[in-house]
Amino acid sequence: TRRSSDLPEQYPTFRDDRGIVAWRNANGTETDIYVPKLQWTTQDGILAISRLNRLQNRLDLLAYDVKAGTTQTFFTMQEPQYIEETVVKSVHYLKDGKSFLIQSEQDGYRHIYRYGMDGRLINAVTSGDKEVIELFGCDPAEKKVYFTAVGDNTTQVAVYSADINGKNRRLLSTQAGTNAPQFSKNFKYYLNFFSNAQTPRIVTVCDNTGKTIRTVLDNNSLAERLKAYGGIHKRFFEWRNKSGDRLNAYMILPPDFDSTRKYPVLVVGYNGPNSNEVNDEFEFDWHNLLAQKGVIVACTDTRGTGRKGENFRKCTYGKLGDLETQDLADFNKHLASQSYIDGSRIGIWGWSYGGFMTLNALTRTPGLYKFGVAIAPVTNWEYYDNIYTERYMGLPQQNIKGYKNNAPLKYAADLQGKLLIAFGSADDNVHPQNSMVFIEALVQADKDFEMMQFTNKNHGIYGGNTTRYLYGK
Repeated sequence: TRRSSDLPEQYPTFRDDRGIVAWRNANGTETDIYVPKLQWTTQDGILAISRLNRLQNRLDLLAYDVKAGTTQTFFTMQEPQYIEETVVKSVHYLKDGKSFLIQSEQDGYRHIYRYGMDGRLINAVTSGDKEVIELFGCDPAEKKVYFTAVGDNTTQVAVYSADINGKNRRLLSTQAGTNAPQFSKNFKYYLNFFSNAQTPRIVTVCDNTGKTIRTVLDNNSLAERLKAYGGIHKRFFEWRNKSGDRLNAYMILPPDFDSTRKYPVLVVGYNGPNSNEVNDEFEFDWHNLLAQKGVIVACTDTRGTGRKGENFRKCTYGKLGDLETQDLADFNKHLASQSYIDGSRIGIWGWSYGGFMTLNALTRTPGLYKFGVAIAPVTNWEYYDNIYTERYMGLPQQNIKGYKNNAPLKYAADLQGKLLIAFGSADDNVHPQNSMVFIEALVQADKDFEMMQFTNKNHGIYGGNTTRYLYGK
């Protein structure tokens, strides 16, 4: 908010007081705000400023007229809990200069809406229980909107188009699984990156009707190679938690699976807000190696994850880790009830939010999981970054109990089971303080555990032999 004369010489473009006025107007009466996005509208000389309050439950769009030096709010979105980052980034201004597209959850599911530049709703572009995942934009010539949304089920992603007026929704992708398109600027063509659990990634060039023009990469050689490793034996299923919610899950079975035997299980997960791990897409990694060695690998998307509507996604607001931990406890019992699973040998591991959930499982539901591996875990939400944390937990001053009661740090003395905790000393995401204070709490509680600190490694913990060493451990 300083005048141009107050700015140092490395900012030579700040010479027009109208720009200073724009920023003052963007601030409004609140001093704690985010400006997450700036973009030119299709109106000459009109810059759109996105303004988000610190609670991240109110989004204002402001139009700044660079010639007149005036700023005006033309659209406001308000939510009881929070506005997801995906929604904030989804604004597309149309060529007519009179309207724009934005995602909203106003009917309980994330969909695309068209609004006038006066802030009035023109029409819904999409509707129903198949949530929109990503909005790519609109072809101004054909007035068609292109986007991805839930496919045949919530483990799948499909490519769609719809008329700007919300009619003639059309499925463009032809294969069931996970489709990730990259559209050309004029929306005449797109590269489609497709895979499913049994099919390695296939890359094709398609036109905007979904017709395949040519295949860029078929990965047939990789598909053939997988046979030497026993193939892929991933089985998707649904199960119900105690609350009656239907949750997605999968198992990776050993290639020589025998239902008359008893197998140990490793549960892997992330379970963070609006995330999805149970996806019908190609993966062949360490978990498949474990399956080859006789371990069943299992995963479930708990409450709070994405693609199932606003209520399912936002029920964890203000208490991250609480409902998810309950669901993981129920999942443990569901697995143990299967005749081919050794319920006394179920372990759990995860990274980042998954590490947070591993610690929750071993401390808040002690005795269910025999061991856990927590890598770069959050142990106290007071130590994590304010943008992410406050979006899903609210402000610390207004939710003291939510922060305290959902920190694994509080329950360290209740740890049961073997624990390996690992972190990088230069973690740029989850600060090492999280692991260090938890380790100290375990020491003072006289709890046995193992730890690995990787010198000068960031949140990904890689470089040189680091990845091999970590997974070997």
